[in-house]
Amino acid sequence: MKFRVLSGAGLILLSAAMPAAAAGADTPSKPMAVSCTVLLPPAPVPGLPGTLRMVEKLTVPPGSDAHRHKHDIDEMMEVVSGSGRLSIDGKPDVVLKPGVVVEIAPGKLHQQHNDSDAEPLIYTATFIGKAGAHMLTRYTGERDRTAGCPHSLPKT
Repeated sequence: MKFRVLSGAGLILLSAAMPAAAAGADTPSKPMAVSCTVLLPPAPVPGLPGTLRMVEKLTVPPGSDAHRHKHDIDEMMEVVSGSGRLSIDGKPDVVLKPGVVVEIAPGKLHQQHNDSDAEPLIYTATFIGKAGAHMLTRYTGERDRTAGCPHSLPKT
């Protein structure tokens, strides 16, 4: 599957392996909380038969983490406001700030962290994958919660 990334003012595509601070095993545990709004509901991707896309807007409250999770499909994450970091499969963390875009490959366990005491971390997540074959937000290691967004792509 090919992706074309369009860049605008302040939009940067970063490698998910770009170093920041390495995630340590002794990182203190923070509450896991995220709220979610579907911006673009699951729908077919024109020109890619059997493929769906969906866009969500997610908010991680101050001092909280998103759930550790993975997807069977590609995710493009763009930070809208706030700051934090993204852990991917034990690699060095990616620094998150407005305008940063990160591609998260299928099957990569990842987690967003908001280290701020005052400002929420807000980002969009664009998912693209085969219809009916994938879970969009299957959490690993935590109780399964939808956080207001659908978990599975509809069957076509």
